[in-house]
Amino acid sequence: MAAGLVAAVVSAAFGGVVLALGMLGVLEADGPAGREEATVETRGQHVDSSRGHLYDLVLRTASGEHFEVSSADAGLDLEPGLPVRLEISEVGRSVQAVEAGGRRISTGNSAVAAGIFGVLLAVTPLLFALMMAVESGRPVLAALSATAGFLAGALPVLLLF
Repeated sequence: MAAGLVAAVVSAAFGGVVLALGMLGVLEADGPAGREEATVETRGQHVDSSRGHLYDLVLRTASGEHFEVSSADAGLDLEPGLPVRLEISEVGRSVQAVEAGGRRISTGNSAVAAGIFGVLLAVTPLLFALMMAVESGRPVLAALSATAGFLAGALPVLLLF
């Protein structure tokens, strides 16, 4: 019985970590962002087996910070030395979009895909925690323990942002 409670807590804590990381991915992909001026340092192209032809840029902000971005959008094929404006996520400090010549080119991950991926990954340990809670013989205590484990798993990740 005690092993079932521990398994429920550990599994729920893992589910909490995964859900919090999924939320971090969503906020990084489509959360609050600031705008900064930057300059294109280098450009390149390559073919990715899953995404096809990609355009790559290395960008430098006025403060000297460097970012690497890629996109399948040919609008990202920009000349070195060209000034651009970046949308930089306040969570995770990644480039969400590049604006050049009046055009906005999205880069990075999809917020919807990050959210779905996070939820799908978290469902398995949470279902396992639920099964362990039911099998423990003391489902109320196991459910409360699993909830505490879920919060204990999610809290440290949430404190990161």
